[in-house]
Amino acid sequence: MLLKRPITAFMLILATLIFGTIALSELSVNLLPEVDSPTLLVRTDWSGAAPREVEQRINEPMEAMLSTVQGLESIHGFARQGQSIISLRFKWGQNMDLSFLNVREKIDQIRFQLPEQADRPQLVQNTASDEPIAVLGITSANDPNPDFRTRLNLKRWSEQVLSRRLEQAEGIAQTVLVGEVQPEVKIRYRPDALNRYGVSLSEVENLVSSANLFTSTGELRDGWYRYSLKIQSRIQSIDDVKEVPLKTLGTGRVLTLSDVAEVQLGEADPTSFSLVDGKEVLSVLVKKEYGANTVEAYDTIGPLLDQLRAQNGNIGITVLQENASFIRNAINNLLQTLLYGALLAFIILFLFLDNWRTPFTIGVAIPVSIFLTFFVMFVSDIQLNIVSLSGLTLGIGLLLDNAIIVLENINRHRSASTSIFEAADLGTREIGLAVTASTLTTISVFLPLVFLGGFEGAFFKDQAWTLSISLLASLGVALLILPVLVTQVQKQGGGSSLLGFNRFFDWVRNRYEDSLQWALRHKGPFVAGMAVLFAVATFLFLGVHKNVLPETKPEQVRYQVRLPGNTALHATRQAAESLVRRLRDVKADNRSIRVLGGYTDLTNISNLSDEGLNKFTISIPVDGYAQADSVGKVVSQYLQDQPGWGSEKLAARNALNVLPSANQPPVLFRLVDKNRSQSEQLSGRLQKQLRQAGLEISLSKQYEQQLTTYQLKFKTEQMLQLGISEQEVIRYLESLTRGSWITDWNRQDENVPVRMVGYDRRIFEPKNITLNMNNLNVPLTEVAEIKQSSEPEQLERVNQTPVLSYRADISFTDWWWHGAQIEQTLNDFARSTGTEVKTGGAVLSIASLLSDMGLLLLISVVIIYIILSVQFESLRHPLIILVAVPFAWIGSIIILWATGISLNALSFMGILILTGIAVNDSILKVDFMRRYLADTGNLHQAITQAGLHRFRPVVMTSLTTIFGLIPMLLPIGDGYAFRQSLAVALMGGMVTSTLLTLYLVPIIFQWTERLRMES
Repeated sequence: MLLKRPITAFMLILATLIFGTIALSELSVNLLPEVDSPTLLVRTDWSGAAPREVEQRINEPMEAMLSTVQGLESIHGFARQGQSIISLRFKWGQNMDLSFLNVREKIDQIRFQLPEQADRPQLVQNTASDEPIAVLGITSANDPNPDFRTRLNLKRWSEQVLSRRLEQAEGIAQTVLVGEVQPEVKIRYRPDALNRYGVSLSEVENLVSSANLFTSTGELRDGWYRYSLKIQSRIQSIDDVKEVPLKTLGTGRVLTLSDVAEVQLGEADPTSFSLVDGKEVLSVLVKKEYGANTVEAYDTIGPLLDQLRAQNGNIGITVLQENASFIRNAINNLLQTLLYGALLAFIILFLFLDNWRTPFTIGVAIPVSIFLTFFVMFVSDIQLNIVSLSGLTLGIGLLLDNAIIVLENINRHRSASTSIFEAADLGTREIGLAVTASTLTTISVFLPLVFLGGFEGAFFKDQAWTLSISLLASLGVALLILPVLVTQVQKQGGGSSLLGFNRFFDWVRNRYEDSLQWALRHKGPFVAGMAVLFAVATFLFLGVHKNVLPETKPEQVRYQVRLPGNTALHATRQAAESLVRRLRDVKADNRSIRVLGGYTDLTNISNLSDEGLNKFTISIPVDGYAQADSVGKVVSQYLQDQPGWGSEKLAARNALNVLPSANQPPVLFRLVDKNRSQSEQLSGRLQKQLRQAGLEISLSKQYEQQLTTYQLKFKTEQMLQLGISEQEVIRYLESLTRGSWITDWNRQDENVPVRMVGYDRRIFEPKNITLNMNNLNVPLTEVAEIKQSSEPEQLERVNQTPVLSYRADISFTDWWWHGAQIEQTLNDFARSTGTEVKTGGAVLSIASLLSDMGLLLLISVVIIYIILSVQFESLRHPLIILVAVPFAWIGSIIILWATGISLNALSFMGILILTGIAVNDSILKVDFMRRYLADTGNLHQAITQAGLHRFRPVVMTSLTTIFGLIPMLLPIGDGYAFRQSLAVALMGGMVTSTLLTLYLVPIIFQWTERLRMES
């Protein structure tokens, strides 16, 4: 032991503080744990294809192939105009690196069964690094309305200078440009010129493509030497394109491309746009490496941006959004909370121990345990985030419990021992096993997290580790370091009395003893009151608001606005600019309204599944709930004036929205049927049936936008008579619409597409198109039948089955009360119509989370009972101890209802921790009562003496825990809602469990022991 080696003990404390401080400075910092959802997404682009064609030609065969991947839980597919999205969700705990390779192998197998015009399927993995840590705005400092050349230069500078400098910085993985101009070489051919010289479109395309070759044809050998032979006819400039030879005329002159077409460098059709307060900017999304420190990664780019600003005075670089400041403030606030909680707990020690020396012997447990935890976190690669740090903050009071119990036991042996060393040795050895069992009981509540896994297991793993490590560290301090400190302090005297608090406490203890005797005489009314309290808490539990995470004061609100399905991107941008003008008067001051539209970030799985050329996302800064409501009213009023438009409120984009179901509607009803038209007809019957069951539920289609499409069927006989082939017509129509791609021009590390486009692209009706080819002017209607049809903008499939999804206007509370009735109505509907209805949405995710957390609580109680049964060698006494657990939950539910804080994952974790803590006070009471009863046989005296001797440690340990939590309640600083949810649930339960332990446990002990004696 270290008892007689004080210098060794002091050196261990010093080493712990030094290495803990170093580890704290090196810990990876983030706001929340990086929970990687086990999801992969396959995106396949097929430009111009209608949703139904995408579904039949891409989604159906690909989903059938991918469904055989091992570990797959569900497949969710979307077919939209020109794009296929297939989301693959795997089981939690699945090796996603192996799954990625398996899916890639399946894609390679199915690749050649897809349409030739479709692009290669792209596989995207969902990680916590998908969300950008910062968004930069790049503008021209000298030109508020830049032209094409200026915007192109900004894009090239961002790619070739800014992005490269940022990606070279430590911790930065990549940058993504949004709203950048894309150049392309446009070859605007003149049909009359082609006809005059007898050149077809296909000949022009082949000749231009051949002029841009780069190939190796082998080697030339000359004796001992070898020379590689390369043929290079690569296009080097626009003039090279213009001078591409097409044919030799009869006069001997070479016909070039410029004779039959106009060649120029222009802007390609954009796929995204970015606005700040209605003005166009180039947005740069900066993403960190996986596992990198968010704060440090952002801090590295600050000096780089300052340097680039100084070197490029004509370019404006603005930070539009960043998460590092919020994370830094939230972590610093929590560290301050940790310090203040430790000071408050230390004050309780001073009051109870009533001298100035002894509290320091116990108080050393806090810094040593915390810094040892930091060191273990660094070695174990555990992040410093708001969840892991909350585990330490919650355990501040607990860190003192073991030291208090050991010190009290040492003092009990002090009078009967010959020396302070003997008292310290005997007291520590005697109480060591009990203290260890108590600590393991508290830690055991986290053991089920290992088995449950899922989101809650991944999310709270860091907290479970930090709290467990700190408690084990405090146990080691109490058993190894504390006895050494006690011997050194008490050799010099215990110190003088300071405040005389113990005299007041003795008076409180006497009042408690009188009230306990009254409760023992009036057990019936007391127990009845407890039963009423339990019933009230049960009722309040049903009414408490439930959510995945705590609600925070809004600093910005986000809406996704959907225009009709055929809306072009430039019209979407005009609509966004109009909405920005409406919102300028209601936004928060000094901050900008940001808009992102189109396909913004093709590397982000959450963006890929819900973007389009007809959609934009607008972020409006607000200051509190009132301003957020005002913004909501303006947006609603604006959309009411625009028929066919829709909107959806999204979760605020900050460091807090990396959570499952963040943007899902509350409840979805999915009608499963291959005939979607029939499903749409049955939706009205479903709503009627729900209302007949007494459920006032209205249904609205989730994807209600429609697309207008034109279907062409060629007239083969007329085409043969005119000498026109289908391929020529298709190529001609391509040039009039999106343009026919020929080749890519490699220009200074930039691939610029070369595209053949029609001379007049202002044709909006297919029936007005005239085919000018082979010296003929043929209306398109003569060679093709044109039909106009309407189909959904987006088609949805779940587990290889077509579905039609409807939103239901019900909340989680409605689902909680009427969920069973809704499920029964859906089953009746399925039996009567033959159409199955599946439920989905955020509400089911919340219900599943609460169900898993409830199971976690149940398993924790069972584990605690097993540990206590082993410790007491009894099946009866552990049951008495566990009575404190449900009454601890009562306090948590009541205080959550009273404060209006939701029952969420964090408050549920506070209740889980409370389950392990609440039994500790009961252990002290029951252990003393059973020992005294076994020694004397006097039941009443056993209860009375337990009240006298255990009242002090019970109240003392409870108050240190409660006061240690008080700073977490203060609504100050960023991230306070998270720590507040944890602290409120834990503190409310601690108050009720302590009070009821002091009264209810003795009553139940007396009742059970009397029954045992009488039997």
